[in-house]
Amino acid sequence: MLNLLGGEAYKLRKGKSLFVGILVAVAIVLLLYGSLYMIDKINQGELANGTGGIAVYESGGSVQEDGKSDSMMEQIGIEGVLQQMFGGHFVGLILAVLVNMFVIREYHAGAIKNLVGKGYSRRIVFFSKLLSSIVLSVIFQIVVSAVSILIGIPFLGSKGLSLTIWKDVATYAGLQLMFGITITGFFVMIGEFTRNLAAGIAVSIGILLFSTTLTEVLDLMCHKIDFKPSDYWILNLIPKCPLTEFETEFLVRGVLVSVVWFFLAVMLGAVHFTKADIK
Repeated sequence: MLNLLGGEAYKLRKGKSLFVGILVAVAIVLLLYGSLYMIDKINQGELANGTGGIAVYESGGSVQEDGKSDSMMEQIGIEGVLQQMFGGHFVGLILAVLVNMFVIREYHAGAIKNLVGKGYSRRIVFFSKLLSSIVLSVIFQIVVSAVSILIGIPFLGSKGLSLTIWKDVATYAGLQLMFGITITGFFVMIGEFTRNLAAGIAVSIGILLFSTTLTEVLDLMCHKIDFKPSDYWILNLIPKCPLTEFETEFLVRGVLVSVVWFFLAVMLGAVHFTKADIK
């Protein structure tokens, strides 16, 4: 097991996919902050409406005594950018690509077949790949959170930073990290089932984007019995995670839902890996 984990760690260090994924995430964070900056400048009359392709039709902020709108940057802040990155599924989309590439390319290269042929237990091979994927996911999510905070510092300035509730930022990032580990388990399972890069990425992104619509439909069907299936589906919890005032009920439900779905995905993936042929 340690030998396998060492090999996986080497692949993580030498592979470029994680680095590219981080660069893409940084670009998205810069775009979010840059858009907020441009909106503020347009609201303040320093830039013409439509500059940079950004059109402000209505200012959502309140008006100060001097007649200027409150800063959109300060209203949304670091918490709002984190919410867009995680709740908007930007992080999930990039993870879907990274994890599927990390898992499925081993089948194309024949590495999985060689490991099994050398006598390694299939369960050990699967769990080594799972643990390595979780490490990749954790590193990526921590870097995204750190970048979102660090890039926000020069944009927000001292006034904006003074409005930031850092305890809430840490709690939100921690919850999203937990949710991210769970969906990583799903992506590993999907990669194991499909064993095809295009199919794995397509199925992962499809579930990520459209499964929440299905659960919302189920909510409507179950409204008479006062039960919401969306409250117990991991991909609904990600965008619904609050930024402040974290209720105990949500925290407990979030942990339980994450653990249950993670172990279900892992068990299904492990069973399929031990039973299916490896070509």
